[in-house]
Amino acid sequence: MNARFGVKDFFVFALLLAVLVSVWLGVKARDRQWTLLQSIDDRLAENNRTLTQLNRTLSSGVRPVAAATNGTAAATASHPRIDAAHAFPDFAEGDWFIDVFAQTVGKLTPHVSTDVYQNVVASYVVETLADRDPDTLEWAPSLAESWTISDDGLTIRFELNPAARFSDGTPVTAADVVYSYELLMNPKIDAPRIRVYYSKVASVVADGDHAVVFTLSEPYFLGFNICAGLEILPKHYYEQFSESEFNETPGLLMGSGPYRLDGDPASWTPGTGKIELVRNDNFWGPAPALDRVVFREISDGTARLAAFRNQEIDRFGVEAAQYLTLKDDEQLLDQSNLYEYESLTGGYRYIGWNQVRDGEPSIFADVRVRRALTMLADRQEMAERLEAGLATVASGPFHPLGDQADPSIEPWPYDPDAANALLKEAGWEDRDGNGVIEDADGREMKFKLVYPASSNTYQQMVFYLKDAYARAGIVMDPDPLEWTIMLQRIDSRDFDAITLGWGGTIESDPMQIFHSDSIEGGGDNYVSYRSDEADRLITEARVTVDEQARMALWQKLHRVLHDDQPYTFLFNRKAVVFVDQRFSNVQVTKTGLNRAEEWFVPGDLQRYRD
Repeated sequence: MNARFGVKDFFVFALLLAVLVSVWLGVKARDRQWTLLQSIDDRLAENNRTLTQLNRTLSSGVRPVAAATNGTAAATASHPRIDAAHAFPDFAEGDWFIDVFAQTVGKLTPHVSTDVYQNVVASYVVETLADRDPDTLEWAPSLAESWTISDDGLTIRFELNPAARFSDGTPVTAADVVYSYELLMNPKIDAPRIRVYYSKVASVVADGDHAVVFTLSEPYFLGFNICAGLEILPKHYYEQFSESEFNETPGLLMGSGPYRLDGDPASWTPGTGKIELVRNDNFWGPAPALDRVVFREISDGTARLAAFRNQEIDRFGVEAAQYLTLKDDEQLLDQSNLYEYESLTGGYRYIGWNQVRDGEPSIFADVRVRRALTMLADRQEMAERLEAGLATVASGPFHPLGDQADPSIEPWPYDPDAANALLKEAGWEDRDGNGVIEDADGREMKFKLVYPASSNTYQQMVFYLKDAYARAGIVMDPDPLEWTIMLQRIDSRDFDAITLGWGGTIESDPMQIFHSDSIEGGGDNYVSYRSDEADRLITEARVTVDEQARMALWQKLHRVLHDDQPYTFLFNRKAVVFVDQRFSNVQVTKTGLNRAEEWFVPGDLQRYRD
């Protein structure tokens, strides 16, 4: 699941809701989830954080080890979807794709970035051993041309494609794979969120220059996924940097993918307003059509829309508040194509209730309070009024289209009377007649709700909640924060409550978000949720290879999280994205829109020239 959250396909993520991040998406993608993968603007503007790198890797988990089947996977073309674009009769090379991010990207260096956007940029530059086909959801060769999995699923041997090259022309070898794993697992590297997913990898060993063997210490349902989804970095480039230099240098992004960072990665600095990728002339696969993929950084939603109308950017993720007006906008429909889609990697929006502040239980430590706060929010009305009907009320962290979700679970209803009764049972009532409820010690129920300052959708939702809680005698103060400040507050657990979104994956691993082991050490259980039953179910499911048995465990976990409400699970949302109509081969897949390296612009429609 889930978040900062890691990917080769959107998917994603982490404010990803409006866009589909959909790579834990890949995994590495990063353990962080929310696939990734609508338009990145969509994502961040609507919520993901996280954690999509894993969108690329972990977001793969349709089946465990069986995803590649025991035995040997046959070698096929490593980039067949790019090859397919070349077959169109009007295919042409040239032009740029200019995307947009709703926040400034602070780091591009793999593993150590907390930006969901970094995962999107990296997915064009860095490759993994294998990738999920976005239509079939099956694993397909990438840097590895084939693999063999032992009968017990604990040993996976990858045969590397000898043609693979990094962007400087250096061959990709087994030594690079081993180095990439060892770098990630180095405790001096600031990558605790990703490392947790590799805790069951006992060793990674090279067997010659073009074969590498992963050995797992015990069965793990995403065992193949995390091995296949490891981002492969060039040893000869990264080993020149110390651990502290790696952690602190913001632009160290180099790989073997179809694009590379324009200029010296070591000299890249944030805050320029855009990130430019140029076609990798040493790419070992079929050349992508577009000369450049550019990411502009525009935090204001009105400015993003104006830039799209002026054809300064090529993709625009529509927020719910804009949908009813823009879906029939003649100018936009004349210059672009509108895509509306729902996917398993769409993720969910939530309110997280921080149960520990300054080492002491907070007002949200009582499950009755958390349930009451959920039932005081009319989520159905919010979905219709604030989400323009594009959202459905969520009952838990698992997407209703997936097998992890228990279809019998209904979301908690909007029921102010039942909520008030729960609050009174928990000791909260208006004891002095001032309209605010207090506990027995006279402490008033007041809290701040953190949300992304750049999102109009979040702002409208937060003020709606403020009124709903006020009617129950609860004082909620909106606390809008810029993304970088919000991340600092999350990492330090310095907040009362927070509303964001997690990107989704085909089959997510809740360990990082809901297991008590992820409260400390950089984990994403930043609401300090503890449940022996949730821990037991997560631990057991992660080592259950039988899919049917594992799904039964995930559905039991769904029930526990529904009952405990560590989050108020708000919505699952459909993505709405405009893409400039000059682009051909734009497709809606099971994980969202396909990636820009598969797109092309016919010669007579091209706008930019290198």
